[in-house]
Amino acid sequence: MTATVIKNVKIFDGSGEAPFPGSVRIEANRIVAVDRGEKSPASGDARVIDGEGGTLMPGMVDAHAHLALGTSVETLTKKPGNHPAETLALIEAHCGRVMLDHGFTSAYSGGSGSVEAEVAVKEAFDAGWLPGPRLVTSSFERMPGGPVGLVFKFPGYETRKSHPEGIGAFVEEMADKGAQAVKFLLNGVSAFDPGKNTTEQFYDEEVMAAGEAARRKGVWLTAHCYTPHSIKLAIAAGFRTLYHCNYADEEALDAIEAAKDSIFVGLAPGIEESHVLRAKKFGVMASPEQVEEQDSAIEHIKVTGNELRKRGVRSVIGGDYGFPWNPVGLNARDLELFVDWFGYTPTEALVAATKLGGQIMDMEDELGLIKPGYLADVLVVRGDPAEDIALMTKKENLAVIMKDGRLHKGERLTH
Repeated sequence: MTATVIKNVKIFDGSGEAPFPGSVRIEANRIVAVDRGEKSPASGDARVIDGEGGTLMPGMVDAHAHLALGTSVETLTKKPGNHPAETLALIEAHCGRVMLDHGFTSAYSGGSGSVEAEVAVKEAFDAGWLPGPRLVTSSFERMPGGPVGLVFKFPGYETRKSHPEGIGAFVEEMADKGAQAVKFLLNGVSAFDPGKNTTEQFYDEEVMAAGEAARRKGVWLTAHCYTPHSIKLAIAAGFRTLYHCNYADEEALDAIEAAKDSIFVGLAPGIEESHVLRAKKFGVMASPEQVEEQDSAIEHIKVTGNELRKRGVRSVIGGDYGFPWNPVGLNARDLELFVDWFGYTPTEALVAATKLGGQIMDMEDELGLIKPGYLADVLVVRGDPAEDIALMTKKENLAVIMKDGRLHKGERLTH
């Protein structure tokens, strides 16, 4: 692979420092030099990309991704379906490419339809056979056994048992199949079953058994959790990633803060907003009771998000994108919502999407920053997103997209 020099750019390096003029040299799949100043270094025989005064930054990371739900901004489905693994692999390949088109070079899966399909697609992305993000793979979203409260009947779901031994066996099975993270819906999903956001779905001993099994197998655990009890239980059991957390009270916030060096919180504002803006036309959140419940969820998530920011908790970008009313391709909307709802500056929102993204991917020493030795996952944005975060929401503003040193977009600017 030839060397590449990207010049005539302002560099946002992901650290939170103000952008500075400079250029970057890439060899193979690594950044080897970051030069400050207007003068470009000698390029030699390297391919040169003229950034035309745009902002060079790390590729973004979606920390709550759903590639298997079936809806992108290019392909609309009425609702997620019960598809065989072969179909799910094709769906994931499509949605992964759409994510990459929108500047997301990495994704932490928030739940798959088939772990076998997701592992196969990850391998294809990593090998460069298919365009798509780096991917942390996940199990499907585990609920208690049986149909009560069941959201999606993914293949094999009905055979799962819901007791401590069965939960531990499930974690081990998912790990053996290649899941890097195993997800549990500790609370329900009111969009499909009104009032269930605050329903506790697992016994405490089951959640603790999941933690014990995860430590034995060396995998991470992810919790869909809204209530104070589920938040505190997930932390006590050793869950690494907590999604939503809307109704965190002072005690739950204290527990999150105490564990902030070992956990990540994915508030997922995108799905909350979409329930209000778009879900009704799909027959979701249509009743007055559901709308009232959703308004309450948004009111609470704004309070929680602001409080977590003040406490220095690692809140990461990712808004449950993939549903028909919240399609893949809108992912960068979360950056705006971090600013509008949670009080982040644009720079802080960008750090959440880059530096913190590298951390949740467990690649903080090589992903999420523009530094020598780091992987060449790079964007060039037309304009300065540290001044106008909305620039990130339109793929037309992405002049260059590079993942692992491979140019996905930007040939026009090369010479």
